[in-house]
This record gives sequence, structure tokens and C-alpha cells, in this order.
Amino acid sequence: MRIALGQMKVEQGQPQKNLQTMTEMIEQARQQKADLIVFPEMALGGYVLQDQWLDQDWCQYLESFNEKVLALSEGIGIIFGNLAAHPIGRADRGRDGRPIRCNAAWFCQNGRWVAKENSQQAGFHIKHLNPDYRVFDDSRYFLSGMEVAMRNGWPVDRQIQPFLFETQGRTWRIGLEVCEDLWSSDYALDITDVYMRRQVDLIINISCSPWTINKEQSRDKLVARHAARYGDQFVPLVYVNACGMQNNGKNVLVFDGDSTLYNAQGKRQISLNDAFSQQCQTVSLQSEAKPVTHCENKLLEGLCCAIREFDRQMFSPSMKWIIGLSGGLDSSVVASLLVKSLGAQRVVGYNMASRYNSLTTRNNARLLAEKLGISIREGSIEKVVEATSATLQDYGYPQPQGLALENIQARLRGHLLSSFASMENGVIINNGNKVEAALGYCTLYGDAIGALSPIADCTKVQLFELARQINRSLEAEVIPMNLLPQWQSDGTMIWELPPSAELKDGQRDPMKWFYHDWLISKLTEYPTAQVEEIMASYLDGSLLKQPVGQWLRFYGLDDPQKFIEDLEWVTRTMRNAVFKRIQFPPIVMVSRGAFGSDYREAQQRPQTSERYQQLRREILQRKGDHEHFAAVEEERGSGGHS
Repeated sequence: MRIALGQMKVEQGQPQKNLQTMTEMIEQARQQKADLIVFPEMALGGYVLQDQWLDQDWCQYLESFNEKVLALSEGIGIIFGNLAAHPIGRADRGRDGRPIRCNAAWFCQNGRWVAKENSQQAGFHIKHLNPDYRVFDDSRYFLSGMEVAMRNGWPVDRQIQPFLFETQGRTWRIGLEVCEDLWSSDYALDITDVYMRRQVDLIINISCSPWTINKEQSRDKLVARHAARYGDQFVPLVYVNACGMQNNGKNVLVFDGDSTLYNAQGKRQISLNDAFSQQCQTVSLQSEAKPVTHCENKLLEGLCCAIREFDRQMFSPSMKWIIGLSGGLDSSVVASLLVKSLGAQRVVGYNMASRYNSLTTRNNARLLAEKLGISIREGSIEKVVEATSATLQDYGYPQPQGLALENIQARLRGHLLSSFASMENGVIINNGNKVEAALGYCTLYGDAIGALSPIADCTKVQLFELARQINRSLEAEVIPMNLLPQWQSDGTMIWELPPSAELKDGQRDPMKWFYHDWLISKLTEYPTAQVEEIMASYLDGSLLKQPVGQWLRFYGLDDPQKFIEDLEWVTRTMRNAVFKRIQFPPIVMVSRGAFGSDYREAQQRPQTSERYQQLRREILQRKGDHEHFAAVEEERGSGGHS
């Protein structure tokens, strides 16, 4: 059987555009003599629609597109994702009392819905495993297949039946899955296991799976585990994913594609591109395996995809993007991403210097703009700082000093950027990184503004590597090397221009780079790795044996007193900064725990647990006892906590 993998750029809320893409790919598949074409989950309306799913008229409109696809199926089988919004047996209402909505895979051929074995429900498979974690909130919108079965008094696996697909004189028994149905190890029902017991010939999984770092590795391991479980009984698995971008208002999600035919041993046989790009390719189950070539610089490509698609779907193609160019690393990376994504003509940079900005950073900004080919406008904010200070005194306040003066400068820059955007009829890009967002090292209505936050899920350490990748891709030192730490042969680090907000004389960022990057990633990306687990691994010495241990020593945090002081500063500062993060622009999600609707936060001051207090006491009892940790490491040998 020849199968076309229709890896399409699904645009949320645009069924007409998506149908046009599907129509073109179906014609391409016919020309490639495909027996069957497979499209992603929710290929017509998009997946990340939020409460648009509660609009009954919209849902009826979207379901009507199933008939339009059915009309395209003469001479070819078509599998695609879309809404099922009609009663199924006695299940006619969702948990919210509204008419039923289900996330489904649809299957048609020759103008008819393909039959299912032992079932009257021809043509569609309902997603049985609804994810309700991270950015996913499926049970808010959809009834799962298990819930539909229970409302009808059916066994929960009754609807998980093979589709009987006839082509070239053979009937294929095909098991359909929708995205999460494949990730069954955390659920009470294993969809893949049901299909294996029902002796399918092939499993097809349609997905709208957002990319995060190393997601492709996790999926490969999952398929390999399924294959190992069933040995010689396992069957080929076709995985078709969306590409491009969708957003939920707080997070921008990118989809890498990476649609793959896995063989019966659970290994990749043929893969489409994973460069976030559309592709339609016909493969045969007997095709010779091809070496896997993953996208180079995938984080860089993912961020560019987010910017490019967000801009294309949301704004006019002539609109300008306004960026504050301080001459520091973050704004240099973001400016480079904008140019790589949209071209230099769409970007306008502004260097808004004060008396505290060094000549080096101002030169950095100027040279960056020159090498990127973007417009840069330079000026001083001193006049508006002085005017603001005078106005405050008119209201009876003293001359602002310290943090108040720093915040005034940052807010005035935000005010000016907003004014520039109005004059240019453009929008502002946000330059904040994840560590700054976590620690609230940004000023609300100052540098926390913008239409999009492309690097707010990237740590500073990731930005170091991104900067190097950008320079390599542009074959020039566009991002100045004076912004990057340089390692010496003796293990020391030279950093010509360490990060600074430049809001007062001699200012340096308070972060302990590398260690705080790791700590914040750990606290946000691994829900079970709470602060108590970090404290416990510090107490038993295993934390010092991990790669992060070198940074604990570098910053003197192998001293228990300093470790606790720093840890509590980080956690306290993170709690105090929630109000800033919930007002941040939409953040591009690339990690396992992006701020926004991925890592969800409330404004609160929770009590610490009893275990936390006990661990804190035990760590502080060893104050200054550096020999204790050295002894623990020697005793434990090369083992450690991972």
C-alpha cells in the first residue's frame, strides 16, 4: 500500500484555507499514485482554539467540512482530523451541558465513510485519551471515547475497532489513533494494546503535537517500547503531525512536522522534514529505510517559525516590528531572529541611551544593526527622565533615586517604544529571557511589553549557543563575541561584557548564570522535581556530582548557608514576580515548562512544607562543613542522582 503523508501547516480557525491545502495535497497524492492520504489531528479547524470550541454555531460549521472532504475521496482513501459534533448513541451532551463535541479521526474512500469492524459507527474514531496537562485542556472541550462508551453503557474499548480499508484487492485492518492515544502508559486504557489484540495490520496516528526540545527523542522511545512489548507481533505505525504555529493567547506553540513511517521493529523507516515546514510525500510500507536527518539548529528554526507564522497569521505583511536595541545579548539575539524570519526591511531598532549606557553597548547596537541591515535610530532618554523627575517634584515627591529611578528609565523606554510603534504603525517585540521572567528582572510596562516574547522560554545559557548558531548561519560575527563567556584552557571564564541592565553605575545582573538557568529550568520543567527534591540531593551530596555541581562550587554554594540563602532568594523572588509574568506577552513554548498556560501559576504565598523545613534545618546544621560533601562524594563513588 502506498500512503501519502500530508504534513500540513494547519491554521487555527481557518477551515477554508485548510481545506484548500488538503485539496492540493490530495491531488498531489493522486499524481503519486497513493492509495491513501493521511492528514494531522484537527486538520480543518486547528486544535488550539480555546473557548471557540464552546461556540455551537462554529462547531456545526466546522463539522460540515467533513462532507466537503468526503466529496474529494473518489479513488483515494483520506484520513483527517476534525470535530465530531453529533450524538453518538445516547451520548448527546458534554460535561458542560452543551451539545456533544469530540476530537476525531475521520476515514473516507470513494465518497463513503470506511466501515469499522463490529461497529455501526462507520468513518470515525474518537480520541480516547484526552490530555489535561501542560497547555492541554481537552476535557474542558471534548468528550473522550471512553466517556462516550460509558454514557452508552458500552465497554470502554468497544469503539476501538479496526477500519476495513480495501485497496488493490486486499482488505487492510487499520487502527486509527489521535495523538495522545499513542501515549497510553499514563492512562487506564492502552489503545495500542487493544489494536494489537484485535490483530490490525497497521496503526495510523494523526497528531497536532507541539514541539519542545527533545520531543522527537521521546516519541521514538515510546514507539520502540511498544514494539519491544509485542516483538514479532508488532505492526508498522504511521505518524502524521502538523507543522507551523498555533497559539492559545498565552503561549505560541510550534509544530515541527517530523511525520514518520515506523517499521514493525519500532524504528524510523522514512521521515518527512522536521524543520516546521509543510510537505506531502508518498511512502510504501515496503520502502527502503532512509537515514534520519534531523533539522540542524532546531531551537533556532523553531523560534524563527514562531515569529514568521505569528506575523503571517496575525498581522499585515507590511507592518514593522519595533525592537529596543540595548547592545546586550538578548536584544541582539531577538533582532537577529526577526531578520532571519521576516527580513531586514520589516525591523526597526531603537537605541535609547541614558548616562549609564556604556560606549561599548552603544557600539554593539550600532554594529549589529549595520550587519543585519536594519534601520537603527539612536537618541538619549535623559530629557524625558529629567522631565519625569521634575513632574514628580511638582506632585510633592523628592528627586527619584535608586530602584525608583531605574524603573522610571525602563518605563520611559517602554513608553517611547510604544510611541515609536504608533508612528511606524508597527508592534513591539519583547526581549526578555526565561531567567529574567522567572526572577521578575524586568519592569512592568517597561521592558515587559510587546506583542510576542520569542525567547522568554529560553535560558541565558541557551541564548549563548543560539548566538553562536546565528553567527555561523550568517557567516559573520553579527552578535558580538564580547557578550559571550569565553572558556580558557585552565578552566577559567573570561566575560568581557557580563549582562547588565545599565540602569545605574557599575550595575551587573544579580543572577548566577549557568546555575540559576539550571535551577529555574528544573523548577518549571519537571513538576515532580520540587524544591525539596533539590534540597535532598544537595544534602546527600549527589547534586554536587551532577554537571551543575561545578557551578555550585564556582559560586561558593557548596557552603550550606550560602546555598540556602541563594535558594530562598530564587524561590521568594519567583513568587513575588508572578504578577509580572501573568501580564507578559505571549511566550513561544520550547521547553517542558513555559511560563503562561504551560507552567500555570497563581498569585499566592504558600506555606513551605514540613519536609522543606526539616531539610533546611539539616542542611544548615552542616554550615561551612565542606569536608562533609567531599567525603560523601568519595564514599558514593561515581554513582549519583540524575
